[in-house]
Amino acid sequence: MTVSGAGSVLYAVEDGVARVTLNRPDRLNASNGDMSRGLTEAFSKAAADPDVRVALLSGAGRGFCAGADMQVLNELSAGPEVTTTRSGGLRYDGLMALPKPVIAAIHGPCAGIGLAMACAADIRIAAEDAFFVAPFAGLGLCAEGGLAWSLSRLIGPGNAAEMLMSARRLDAQEAFAKGLVSMTMPVEGFSDAAFHYARSVAKNAPASFAMMKTQLQDADLQGFEAARQSAYMLAQLTLQSDDFKEAMAAKREKRTPQFTSITAIFDPPVSTG
Repeated sequence: MTVSGAGSVLYAVEDGVARVTLNRPDRLNASNGDMSRGLTEAFSKAAADPDVRVALLSGAGRGFCAGADMQVLNELSAGPEVTTTRSGGLRYDGLMALPKPVIAAIHGPCAGIGLAMACAADIRIAAEDAFFVAPFAGLGLCAEGGLAWSLSRLIGPGNAAEMLMSARRLDAQEAFAKGLVSMTMPVEGFSDAAFHYARSVAKNAPASFAMMKTQLQDADLQGFEAARQSAYMLAQLTLQSDDFKEAMAAKREKRTPQFTSITAIFDPPVSTG
């Protein structure tokens, strides 16, 4: 495994998993412009690399991401003339646009824009010491980074409103109960366990990942009939695909399937919403 990147974000590929690590541990991985640019670069690499099947997003040190760096917020509070510097620092839609699963492995604090980042991932898993905070109401801010949309989809509008407006802290168990995270794991060995899970996901068909991400993102924009018709058209593609044939052959031969690269076999469909 070779680790690339310097400063705010580290990037490494191992066993089909792009390990994207927020790397400001002395600041609890608080987000700034350098981190945003590093994430853009990391996810661009993951998108272009046929050896990458899954991206695993985590934080170095004691936490996932404590939110926006206070130095950045203090600068922004000085006046409107500096707010233009912020537009590049708060966009994490690259996680959603990546046609491959993004798994957020969360330990310690996951707050503010860090929470928005985690909610933009496809799957969230949490160590038992993880906690989640949307502090915006206490800072006189709106719910940033698309969080009002993503959080409502994950835990429902009522729970999202309560979490956003109270600005209170949710521990890992409450986050699991509300559906904010899919599973919790012990703190000890969490990093290895998260990678093992990501590696198990990476064994599945990459074209299926891309189609499922499109289907899930379109779901709120479609009625049932539109979703059914879209799924029917995609099913016709998959039934003719090399991946489907390989999966069936592997089952007959009692071996692990060897799926092909997403870039060679799948062009995401236009939304029918």
